[in-house]
Amino acid sequence: MKALALTHDSRINASNFLLEVTIEEYLGLAGKALERNEYQRRRVKSASSVYALLKEDLLKGCIMPPIVLGLPLVKKASAITLKNICEVIQKTADNLLILDGLQRTYTLIDLRNELVSTKDENALKRLHSLPLRIEVYAGINRIGILYRMLTLNTGQTPMSLRQQIEMLYIDFAKIPIDGVKVIKEADDDAPQKLGEYTFRSVIEGFNAYLERNELPLDRFDILENIKSLEKLSTENQDATLFEDFVKTYDKFVKHFAMLTGEQAFDSDDLEISGQVFGKDARRVFTKSQAITGFGSAVGKLRDRKVISHFDDIVKGISKLKPNKDAKGALKNLLKTMEQIRLSSKKIGNSQRLYFHFFFRELFNPDGDSYLDLNEAVSNAYQKYLVQMS
Repeated sequence: MKALALTHDSRINASNFLLEVTIEEYLGLAGKALERNEYQRRRVKSASSVYALLKEDLLKGCIMPPIVLGLPLVKKASAITLKNICEVIQKTADNLLILDGLQRTYTLIDLRNELVSTKDENALKRLHSLPLRIEVYAGINRIGILYRMLTLNTGQTPMSLRQQIEMLYIDFAKIPIDGVKVIKEADDDAPQKLGEYTFRSVIEGFNAYLERNELPLDRFDILENIKSLEKLSTENQDATLFEDFVKTYDKFVKHFAMLTGEQAFDSDDLEISGQVFGKDARRVFTKSQAITGFGSAVGKLRDRKVISHFDDIVKGISKLKPNKDAKGALKNLLKTMEQIRLSSKKIGNSQRLYFHFFFRELFNPDGDSYLDLNEAVSNAYQKYLVQMS
């Protein structure tokens, strides 16, 4: 291991060390790092990816681009120099995080294991001796880790927008909410029952509430929002607000599902040609379009002072009583979603706008559709058409 250069990254206030190591040395450092980074995405399946080709290239002696590691804050980080960085890394290797190069690291491990299993000692020796350059950000804090992982995301396998959103708001995933399970991309799962939501959809809904805008987060928003991440993640009131938002929405979904029972609809039931937006209440209201519509609608209602808190919404939900019209309201809503699909150029955004009007109609005590599901479905569509005209 050789230290080659030191540069200070003023954007994240961390020292960047360039080192040259052998692949054998790197694999010795990388093992535990694969299991440690809570922000890290899952492994990409590589059966048909460029990483299969990379294995062949490595056996021919190719040099990979530098892998970027992070060494979180340690005591007297300012005392780490070009002379002692190698020693520091050896002593604190358990703290290393992979900021960029996860898939390449897995490729190296796979190739090493294949050579071990085939007992090709000469090829293994050549692989282990290949030089590899690594960058190490020493003294990097949590915000720096997130920022660098996002800005370094330019490789052959770009990080999904969902993963970026999850990284940015990871603190909210740690808030326990009774009866609710949020599913991250790394979980490799999807909502299967009441009370389960994708973490991205919940975050987009919460952001829609904060911004009073039903449109989803995009990549530009991610880099902009990181500027306020430190404040957002440390203020307890934001955590409480997030919990109130999720609890309220979950209460609505479960209540609506109770009203409609296990009623499910398919395309034939609705007499439509396209795929149904959601077969039942749970599937409809766990979608991002519905959650963002709810968030922006409640935000607007609060701005107009027709409600003062999420408690007002909760009280309204409890007054949505079982009746024979609930199933009809769901059916009409699904037929409306098909009309929007057929007439809209930006279907997802149009669906979000519709749900925004639906929830505003349903929970506005001064409106004609207050707590009336069928009226809310119908009147929301009229408001949507006016907005789109």
